[in-house]
Amino acid sequence: MTRRTQRVGNLIRNTIGQLLLTKLSDPRIDPVKTSITRVEVPDDLMTARVYISVMGTDAQQKRTLEALTHAAGHIQELMMRQFSLRHTPALEFVSDTKFKNTLETYAIIERAMQEIRQKEHAEQGEPEDAPDQVSAETEE
Repeated sequence: MTRRTQRVGNLIRNTIGQLLLTKLSDPRIDPVKTSITRVEVPDDLMTARVYISVMGTDAQQKRTLEALTHAAGHIQELMMRQFSLRHTPALEFVSDTKFKNTLETYAIIERAMQEIRQKEHAEQGEPEDAPDQVSAETEE
C-alpha cells in the first residue's frame, strides 16, 4: 500500500464509522456492536474492501454484513458528499475474523495457564484457592 492508499483507506474507515453512528438507521445494524476494523484500497482507488467486526453471534454478524452490503450504494453516496475524490470507491464489505480469532487464542492460552496452575498446586499439595506464600528465606 502506498501512502495515498493508506490515507484514503483511513478516511473511508473513519467516514463509514461516523455514518454508522449518525446517518444509517437500518435495524439490522447495531452501531454499538459493529466496528470497521480496516479498509484496503488498491492503487487505482476504484474499490475499497471494508472489513467489519460485529461483537455478537454469527447470525448477528451475517445480518449486519447483509445490511451493509445492501446499503453500500447509499453509503457511497453519503461518502461522496463528505469528501472529494475523482471517483468514490465501490465498497465491498467483508467480515473480519482476525479480531475474533485473537480473542479465541487468548481464551485458549488462559485455559492452558489455568490447567498448568492447577497441576502445580496439585503437585505441591496446596489447595487451589490458597494464595502463594513467600517464605522469609527467599526474600533475603
